[in-house]
Amino acid sequence: MATRVISSIISFTLLAACFACPTLAVEPAAKLLPSTTVGFLSVADVDALVDSFHETQLGQLVNDPVIQPFVDDIKKQIKSKLSPSRLRLGLGWDELQEIAAGETCVANIQPQNDPQRHATAILVDVSGNLEAANAAVKKASDNLLEQGAKKRDFEIDGVNVTEFSLPPKQGQTNLRKAYYCLHQDQLIAVDDLEELTAILGRFGESPRDSLENVEAFVETQKRCAQEQESITPQIHWFIEPFGYVKFNRATNNGRKKRGTDMLKVLANQGFTAVRGLGGFVNFATDAHEIMHRTFIYAPPVTRPEGDDNPDKYDLAARMLDFPPTDQLVAKDWVPRSLANHITFNWKIQNAFWYAETLVDEIAGDPVFRDVIDSIKDDPQGPMIDLENELINLLGERGTILVDNILPTTPESERLLLAIEITETARVRNTIDKAMESDPDAQKEEYHGHTIWQILKAPDEEVEVAELQIDGLDDDLFGDEEEEEEEEAAALPNFALTVTTGHLIVSTHADFITDILQEAVVGERLKDAADYNLVLEALKELGSQEDSLRVFARTDESYRPTYELIKNGQMPESKSLLGKMLNSMLGPEEEGVLRNQEIDGALMPEFDLVRRYLGPTGIYLRQEEAGWFMAGCLLTKQAELSTDASFREIPAEASAAADDAISATTLQ
Repeated sequence: MATRVISSIISFTLLAACFACPTLAVEPAAKLLPSTTVGFLSVADVDALVDSFHETQLGQLVNDPVIQPFVDDIKKQIKSKLSPSRLRLGLGWDELQEIAAGETCVANIQPQNDPQRHATAILVDVSGNLEAANAAVKKASDNLLEQGAKKRDFEIDGVNVTEFSLPPKQGQTNLRKAYYCLHQDQLIAVDDLEELTAILGRFGESPRDSLENVEAFVETQKRCAQEQESITPQIHWFIEPFGYVKFNRATNNGRKKRGTDMLKVLANQGFTAVRGLGGFVNFATDAHEIMHRTFIYAPPVTRPEGDDNPDKYDLAARMLDFPPTDQLVAKDWVPRSLANHITFNWKIQNAFWYAETLVDEIAGDPVFRDVIDSIKDDPQGPMIDLENELINLLGERGTILVDNILPTTPESERLLLAIEITETARVRNTIDKAMESDPDAQKEEYHGHTIWQILKAPDEEVEVAELQIDGLDDDLFGDEEEEEEEEAAALPNFALTVTTGHLIVSTHADFITDILQEAVVGERLKDAADYNLVLEALKELGSQEDSLRVFARTDESYRPTYELIKNGQMPESKSLLGKMLNSMLGPEEEGVLRNQEIDGALMPEFDLVRRYLGPTGIYLRQEEAGWFMAGCLLTKQAELSTDASFREIPAEASAAADDAISATTLQ
């Protein structure tokens, strides 16, 4: 999660770094945009944003001559992937940098909430830059005409508008159109005539159908403003999640991936309770490299008079229950040598049973209870009473750990999940019974701990059907996606064990043994200077009783991806960040190992880069109307320069610890 947040912020900054502006008084974009806006990104003063970014260590990194060739290469590719104006409006970010003098906004719109329609709008304050703005429109015009567009000039209520009609793309039947106009010191570019007309009609009015009056937009911005104090946000953003996925589908000409339509399933299961998410981003505050605040607006379901249902949400959405607690400091057994530490508080037992309607709808039949009964009663199975022998013994606290083993390979990233349990012996017996009935399970004894592994031999074709989650992996400004063939996903290896107080599942058995050993002889994360520095920073941002906390060392989080790119192995990456970048920067065809587009030869050694990458943290707290989240990225502190992230345990200490591991208590 921390990695995705920082990566998204950096991407937005690279886009915004093309603009320049002092803010002047023009109509705010949120007033001009319609209530059907599903994606909104606004920079109020890009000059200030860019200057602030260059004050950060990230800014120093992108300006460091040793990495400049690589930065130029990656910026070029990000711009090409995240530039809808170049694809649909003919106006690129390079043109906008010459004209912006105030708020610059990009918005995704679903006209009339029609799932078959989509529109992209760009609004730019060009006060004092009208000559440059006209030149930019001329350049866009030339670009579109080169693509075979036909040009037409006309008026809308006295405003001069230029229309460009482009030939349909392959597989489409309708002409693609783009519209430009300059009105009251604002450049407006839209690819839908109806939306342009409506935007122009909101000038000088107090429209009720604008984004600024959408409840979810208002509440997300207001909640974040309560915490912002005197700091003016540099970036405002908002997404209406279900409408946003529909927008992406519409840009794909209505085509979708085969498989389960999870958008429809989630809507049926009550997850439309999440009505919007949005927030603020700032660079180079007094205490932070980056500071961000987000509110996920999900008010309780409104029930008719006389309905005494006590649930906050309906059906499977009731799973979204993360009670705040003051017990989210890293456990004593969590080692210092980590890239990421995530810990959360969740009503896991309730969530399991609330998942019943979700599972049944995905399956298309009421299978949830049948499966549980079969596991309990089928003599060919493990004959486990899941409710009483496992689910009722789970606690609420969970911990996720991520580290990376060296030297870097596509499988260097290791993940581990630990869930608190109330009765160790009973849970251990349940897991043993389940694994003993699985022919793919292998048993390993490690100093009194039984570790079970599910392994796939190198030449073994073990596959499971892949669940296609339609729409949830579409690009931010996706243009068109081919319908994909259903594929199969290889069953991943995993290992699990039960220790005193925890059920542990990991991608690697050696991660479990490392944790058990570190619990005896290793240093603790809770004592690490950078971890405590982040905790203090989060407290300053309002962290108290939280539902979730994230701590990450960005240098170690990014190391595997960086080194794989440098070595030309990026397409093979199995890490979460690597998969995300492969999806964003790679071709749209899946199932084929792509060629790496980034030239790794341009990259310096990682040790020259990591000095710019400091620790980061996030906290999330459940509230009555949703979830508030805040976080920050800190500088790379001089006192933290001693790198023990992958410290090896001395052989003599390891040998001395062996006898103690069997008595390890992970509390």
